[in-house]
Amino acid sequence: MIVVGILTPNAAAAVGAVARRAAAGGASRVEVVGVAPAGLDGDRLLLALVAAGVGHATVTRSGAATIEPADLDLALRYLPDIKVIVLAAPDPTLLRVAADGSTWSSATLVVIGPIDAEAAGIADGAGAILLDPPSDDPDEAFAGLVAAFARRVDAGEPPASAWRSTLATLAVDAV
Repeated sequence: MIVVGILTPNAAAAVGAVARRAAAGGASRVEVVGVAPAGLDGDRLLLALVAAGVGHATVTRSGAATIEPADLDLALRYLPDIKVIVLAAPDPTLLRVAADGSTWSSATLVVIGPIDAEAAGIADGAGAILLDPPSDDPDEAFAGLVAAFARRVDAGEPPASAWRSTLATLAVDAV
């Protein structure tokens, strides 16, 4: 499984928490692709991922606000056996790269919003699963839900069945 996004102390819940919880739940392999800040904040974030059993296949260290599309494309080609791509708050360019990668790798694409109308169209065309996060996730419950779902799909369960199983296991009421 690949979790893609910006690693910052504030956005870690969307990327780092999903990756850590997927690894803790027994996912066979979890890799992060993204951008981490340079300096001590980035060191802390990456060390926490490593300690949780999460790899960082392609994590650049900079103050960039997004991932270079070429870096994501390279990571997807470098990790061709990935069955799930979790993409957090992507711009349309990154979403196109992930959608293309999910097509040729037969991976399930899970997109964590918010996304704009253009990105929603790309996600829909790729058959992506769109999840809208809460405005705040202090106890990482949403990250745990995403991780549990992705872990089941990564283990080979069809997405619809994985979703039902995840909701039932976590006692989540359908909305």
